Amino acid sequence: MAESSEFGKNLPETFSEILEFYDKVENCDSTSSDATQGFVYHACEACKKAISMVNQLDVFSKNEEISEVTTSHLRYMLLPAFMGYFVMKNNHRSRLNVVTDSKEFYTDYLKMCNDYGVTNYQVPKSNSEDSEQTTSKSSKITKPGKTSTTQGDIRNMAVCRNSKIQRYKEQKDLDKRLTELKDKVENADDDVQRDYYLTLIKKWVNTAIDELDSIQMEMELLKMMEQRKGDKSTSPPKSEKPKTPSVRPFIITKDSLQKQVYGLGYPAFPTMTIEEFFDKKVEEGTLHAHTGGHSMEDWAKDPEKDKILQEEETTEKEIRLENDDPDELRKAREWDEYKDDHRRGWGNRQNRH
Repeated sequence: MAESSEFGKNLPETFSEILEFYDKVENCDSTSSDATQGFVYHACEACKKAISMVNQLDVFSKNEEISEVTTSHLRYMLLPAFMGYFVMKNNHRSRLNVVTDSKEFYTDYLKMCNDYGVTNYQVPKSNSEDSEQTTSKSSKITKPGKTSTTQGDIRNMAVCRNSKIQRYKEQKDLDKRLTELKDKVENADDDVQRDYYLTLIKKWVNTAIDELDSIQMEMELLKMMEQRKGDKSTSPPKSEKPKTPSVRPFIITKDSLQKQVYGLGYPAFPTMTIEEFFDKKVEEGTLHAHTGGHSMEDWAKDPEKDKILQEEETTEKEIRLENDDPDELRKAREWDEYKDDHRRGWGNRQNRH
């Protein structure tokens, strides 16, 4: 095999490199790790180079059947399948683009296998001629002078229960055969090598069909999600609820001077001093004139002073209780009797059962 000066490596070496990347990716713990994604990237680049070299060297000739392909060239039929596999493992691109590209490579592989008579599975044409033309020539193996004329629905074949069972059984037999041949293939004669690569090609046919079935279902979900995002972005904005007008405050001022200031700035606000408010409540009968002790009026006039008075009252009450003051003891007994006769929560209708 002649060296390709453009890529610096010959085709067999590049293919061996692809197999090494496949083993690394297949046996990795996580495909999302940076190391694995590095393998995926380099594997895709190696596949592109190998496919380009295959096309430049005209490895596959016109009107060839599988029996006419030389044993040393059989392995290169696997390149589109490997490309579909590695593309599917890419986590750095949009998922829809990943599955779309992977579908093209797997479809291209199945078409080639149909053209060469490796399998009798029916392979449909591309979704559109445009997608066929936009695919880079360097990313597809071409078989000059021969195009696929088969029609069918890969997805319907894949989801068919009988086909799946048949492929599953066949895949087990192929895996067993590959295990037996793998250790012998490097130093084996032409017949053993041919048997190994034909078995590997058939294994990837079944893998490609199953992968295409999964890809088709995933593409439908991804397109549905994209459509929903588009509908959401074009939907008219929700109308805002009308704001409830704020309720004007009822201002009680500390003194007449503050009342005059508020009155001048806010003539519509009903304002009054603390004394006016208290006198008004006494006249209405809702408050009684205070004769001593703690009151709301005291707190409103001077909160700090009222706090000190409360503490003094509490201290005096504790001293009287310690000295067995008759009045305090009587109040305490009456309060205990009241609590005995009136359970907590009585009068609260929400607590009734």
